[in-house]
Amino acid sequence: MSKKPREIFLKGCNEIAEVLTLHGFKVAQKGQTVSKRPNKDITLQVYFQSSHYNDENSVTIIPHITVYSKAVKTFDIKAYKNEYCTGIVWGKQLCYILGAEYKVWDLAKTNYARTVSEIQKALTDTVLPLFDVFCKSPDEIIEYGITQKLDISLSYFLVFGGKETAEQVFQTKINQCRYKGQYMKLYNTLLNMKEDNIDPKYNEFVGAGEMKMAYLQGLRLR
Repeated sequence: MSKKPREIFLKGCNEIAEVLTLHGFKVAQKGQTVSKRPNKDITLQVYFQSSHYNDENSVTIIPHITVYSKAVKTFDIKAYKNEYCTGIVWGKQLCYILGAEYKVWDLAKTNYARTVSEIQKALTDTVLPLFDVFCKSPDEIIEYGITQKLDISLSYFLVFGGKETAEQVFQTKINQCRYKGQYMKLYNTLLNMKEDNIDPKYNEFVGAGEMKMAYLQGLRLR
């Protein structure tokens, strides 16, 4: 009797996770989530996304790589006025860590062994070294984030790097963004608004909420 797509998916998740459990990661949600807390603040997580369209001929698996901070979560809940903030410091789908193109992997039939091996190799060769960065001190994380342009959460810089460093990161991010005009238009609007009327929970476009949060925290653009 052939296995159901869900069974194949979870089997793949657990086999892939074996390269992480060797490094102290713990499996949860029947293998769909693998995480580790290297210290009291940071949580490293790999989450395997499935698809409602999975069937016997196609079993999609999409790995998501995320780093969370307990201190950032506490900060964000207050700064964004949103109790549902999770404290994300950095995160990407695995395909975007490996390259610029979107990609999903398939665990169905003859694809199974190749997909498990490919994702295991990517986690071992690329993700674990990145996770190692977030096991270091906040100062080292900040330095790496800036020099390697890792796109770490602005909140992390505010919590651990201070206002001056966060403002420099904020300025650089806006200057290098291809939507700089859109950001500056919003920024100029904020300059003429009362702070009580600024809602960082609301995003007119991607990143608008973060700009509002930054403004409310006293960061200014030149």
